[in-house]
Amino acid sequence: MSGHLPRITVITPSLNQATFLEETIRGVLDQRYPNLQYGIIDGGSTDGSAAIIERYRPRLDFAVIEPDRGQSHAINKGLARADGEIVTWLCADDTYAPGALRAVGEFFADHPGAPWVAGHCRHIDARGAMLDASPAVGASPERSLADLLLGRGSVCFPQPGVFWRRSLQQAVGPLDEALHYQMDYDLWCRFVQCAGGPMLLDRELAHYRLHDASKTCSSRHRFMAERIRVRRRYAQRLPLSDRLRLIRLLGYLRREHTIETSAGRIWRHVVRRPWWLASQQVREALRQGVGP
Repeated sequence: MSGHLPRITVITPSLNQATFLEETIRGVLDQRYPNLQYGIIDGGSTDGSAAIIERYRPRLDFAVIEPDRGQSHAINKGLARADGEIVTWLCADDTYAPGALRAVGEFFADHPGAPWVAGHCRHIDARGAMLDASPAVGASPERSLADLLLGRGSVCFPQPGVFWRRSLQQAVGPLDEALHYQMDYDLWCRFVQCAGGPMLLDRELAHYRLHDASKTCSSRHRFMAERIRVRRRYAQRLPLSDRLRLIRLLGYLRREHTIETSAGRIWRHVVRRPWWLASQQVREALRQGVGP
């Protein structure tokens, strides 16, 4: 049995997710973790979310309902109020697996030198039905910045299943509020640079919901563009051999993004970049007339 369980702060950024918000809130509170700080930062929802938050306000440690500058800003507002030794955020359409917070608290109590940890995460649909036969592996401790940027192996830190010490957050700074889709990926890059890869908690911790209104499903191209941007940001911090690999990967990803957003008119981009004809990726797109 572990010793004293550390205080865990969970922040839920919310904006017009009334369909799922109550399930998320209950999923956190029903963990019955004995040393929990839980707060919600709502960006001024107009769909009934505010009424749900007010109903649960007596059980929350803080609740803010006011316009903000986006999800990253909302999370930063929550992080500024955090007093837990361990912190994380859980989006307003995701949920925790039963017993997840106790498992996390016991893990950190048993591993006082662990700066951050990643557990398994399973995809669910809008109704909460499981979409994966088995949960995705979170991470392993030997992962480096190069592994993360180059996507080596099965490097995946699913955000709802990642928890970290507040001291690590303070060391690397807040989320980049200019990022709206890949702020977690950028944060993981900073964590890896500062403290190495996360330790792996080998159990299912969270459920990541995929539905038509989720950013993951509705804004794929924006996710792609920001991921390219974050990778470019850290390219110079890699050894030369890995930097060259990343440059090649970025070229492929930029072409993929252009192909997928060109509305079948990739030739217009090739006219401006004729050297793209050396890429089989582009030649195949021209042949097939790829586009939305």
